[in-house]
This record gives sequence, C-alpha cells and structure tokens, in this order.
Amino acid sequence: MLYYLSIDLGTMGIKTCLIDEQGSLITCQSYEYAIHSEKHGEALQDANEWWKGLQKGLSQIKEAFKREFDQIAAISICGQMHTHVYLDEHNEMLCEAITWMDQRSDKVIDQWKENGDYERLFALTANFPTTSYTAPNIIRIKKENPDMYKKVKKILLAKDYIKYKLTGMMVTDPSDASGTLLYDVENLKWSEEAFKLLNIEKDIFPEVAPSTQIMGKITKAASTETGLKEGIPVVNGGSDHSVAEIGSGLFESGSVSVIVGTAGVVASCSDRPKKDHKRRIICWAYPLKGKWDLLGITQTAAASLTWFRNTFDSGSDGEIFKEYSKIASEVEAGSQGLIFLPYLLGERTPYWDSKARGVYFGVSMNHKKAHMVRAIMEGVVFSLRNCMDVFEELGIGLTSIKTLGGGSKSRVWRQIEASVFNKPISTIEAEEPSAIGNFILASLGTGNIKDVEEAKRFIKVTQREQPVQEELHVYNRQYEKFLKLYDDIKELY
Repeated sequence: MLYYLSIDLGTMGIKTCLIDEQGSLITCQSYEYAIHSEKHGEALQDANEWWKGLQKGLSQIKEAFKREFDQIAAISICGQMHTHVYLDEHNEMLCEAITWMDQRSDKVIDQWKENGDYERLFALTANFPTTSYTAPNIIRIKKENPDMYKKVKKILLAKDYIKYKLTGMMVTDPSDASGTLLYDVENLKWSEEAFKLLNIEKDIFPEVAPSTQIMGKITKAASTETGLKEGIPVVNGGSDHSVAEIGSGLFESGSVSVIVGTAGVVASCSDRPKKDHKRRIICWAYPLKGKWDLLGITQTAAASLTWFRNTFDSGSDGEIFKEYSKIASEVEAGSQGLIFLPYLLGERTPYWDSKARGVYFGVSMNHKKAHMVRAIMEGVVFSLRNCMDVFEELGIGLTSIKTLGGGSKSRVWRQIEASVFNKPISTIEAEEPSAIGNFILASLGTGNIKDVEEAKRFIKVTQREQPVQEELHVYNRQYEKFLKLYDDIKELY
C-alpha cells in the first residue's frame, strides 16, 4: 500500500494529512499560528511558524502511523494565495511574510487608478488590482523600505517557501502565480509587460511549472528536520481554494462548487479564461492543465451566523449551530418577509464595496429568533446566487453543483441552496477536500492515476437536495428585494 502526504498551508493554520492510495484519509494533524498587526492595515505572519507547524504535524503522524509514514510515495502542498516571503542572497528571510489580508498597499492601488496602471494591469493579467495581490505590496515595500528591498534576491509565495525548505528548489505553479498580479492568466506565463510596467525584476520570482509536475525531492537536510525519507518526490501543488475545488470534484467546465465557509465562494471550472470587464468575478489559472478557475466571493457567509452566535448566544459552543438549523427548519421559506444582507465586513462579488454593512430588513412584531437565523441563511444564499447570476451572464453554463464547507453540514441550509438556485445540490463525503485535492495532484504527478477521468472515482457524493417547487416563487420575490435593497441604500453606506 502506498501513502500520500497532503500539506495545506492555510491563513490561520497548517494541516498535515496522510492518505492511502485509495483516497481514504488516515489522519490529519493541525497547528495554528497568528496574524501579527501592530499598525493600521498590517497583517504579517512568521513563516518560521509554518515550518514549525509542519514539523510538529509530521512528528505526530509518524508517532501514530510509523509504518504508513515510512511508505509515503509523494507529497503535494496547497497554500494561502498572495502571501509572500522576501529572501536575501543567502535565502534568509528579510522580514515577516506579508499576508493577503494586509491592506497597506491601498495607496498604491489609488495611484494606479489615477495614472492608468490599474486598467493596464487588468489588460495584461486579466485581474483587477486589489490590496490582496502580491505586486502592490512589493511596490509599497520598494517605497517604504528601499534599503531592505535592495537586499531581496527572491520572493516566494507561502506554499512555495515550504517547498523550498523541503527540496531546496524554488518553483511556483499557475494557480498561485495568478495571485501576484504579474502573471498573464490568459496565456499562462509571467507577464513581461507587467514586470516592466511596475519596474519589478522578473528574476526575483521563481519559474512556473505545472501543478502535477514533480518539482523536487526531500533533501537530506529536510529529512533530518522532518523525519521524512530523503528522496520522496514533492509535487508542485496549487492554491488552497483551487486544490479544495479539485477535491470536491471540479474537473469539467460547468461544474460548480459552492463553499459556505467563513467566507462564501462560488467556483466554476472553465475550459477557457473569462475576463469579466465589469470587474465582478475573478479568473485565475487552475491546477489542472487546460482549465481556468472562475470565482465569485461572498465576504461573510458562515461568519454571519458565527457573528449572530457571538452576539446573542455568547459562550455557546459549536453545538448551538445544530440548534440554529433545527429552529430555522421550523420557519417557512422567506422568513415571513425578513431579509438579511450579509455584508458585515463589506462585500466582494459583484459589488467590491468595502463600505457595505449588514442589514435586517422588514423586522416586525411576529419575528422571533428562528426567523432571524433563517434570514441569515437565506441572505447568504441570495449573495451566492448573485455570484451565480454573473457566471450565467458571462455565458458560463452551470451543469452540476456541489456544496461544501461548514454550512453544508446543515440540511436546512442545503435545502435553501437548492431552492434559491433552483438546481439539485450534492454534498461530498470528504471532510477534507483540500487533502483529497492534494492526493489527486500527487497521484497524477507520480502516475498512480493516469488522468482526471480516473480521479473521479475518489469523489463520493453522500446526499442530494432537490428544489422545493412551492418555495421557488417566494425565494424569487425575496431575491428581487434583496438586490434592490443594496441598490437603494448603497449611497448611505
């Protein structure tokens, strides 16, 4: 039996999982780390903590599953996008990693809008600039800390830094490169013009190789530090969300994953890039060859219900969410006219409005706690439908929908999705879709499986929800009001 190691370098923690050759999860170990912020807009992370977390996870797996650990055939890694590390000529870190959450490059974005670079970068990369991307932060560093920047010899994205620590090699992949604002997403290569436009040296970034390519092997030094056998192949990997999408079964054009996690994501796999000139959805390269990743993002999805719990049921544990699902199921579709706009931290798709905020509309004396809970669930799904509307406007056919994330554990939330979208909804079995996605990439890279068609057998559907015909009219009417509410009050924000 062969085993595969999945490393998921997330924003708040690293998860290390062991999987057998049949795609069965053996074990997962997690390690949390912090975001450091001492200045307004700052969001930094100690990359040493990433490595420490990986070492700890590997030690725990080896202790509990030594025989399996010694039979690891390959490793794949996914990680948080945009976050990057600055290295000097000795490949030592010059500062803490700048995460995608860092907002200090907002003045750079404003300047680009004034001088025309904003539009030029969109034309070159198929991405509209925001503070999350890597390039604006590089420009900020050049201006604010020129002495440090002069020492920079390489800039590595988060997961690529861990790959370097494991293999001694510096390589990135198309999905992660898409988040730099220096990558030509349509033609799948670094954009020479973008580097020239921003006066950034191209050679400080690594080469781009396919996600399934073996980019290196575990070195003797890494073996000593981690306990992994020297020579284990490491597959290039991809961005965390896209690898999770692979693990949810996004293999073909038209297939969609709806993630109701802290944030909400509508993701679709496409056979060709789709540049949205209205700047609503994101188009990035996908880890599977010949595919692109189309994304609509809701800023606060399940986080909206967590806010409700923290505000009105402070001190309750995770079990309260089961109670929320129960009481919400007892309320009729439409929450008796109550509508919730889930813009607690602004909204991304389709508005990209950082000033937007949450709203309960239509509260009356007959509304109880259960109505407020169900209205949150419905409002989040309305926001996700708003993303889907953009996809369909751009000619992206939606043929199948899988739901995942914390919200997918609630039957009532799944049923709301099916009725609001007016499409059947499937739930996948995998509790760790990122781990399954990494396993599939590693298996493709090492030849354990030959193609994507063969990978489909590792995606197992556990439940299906169908639209309730009696609810369609109610939800369509509520959705029209939901859209009009934002349009009518956006100036008040």
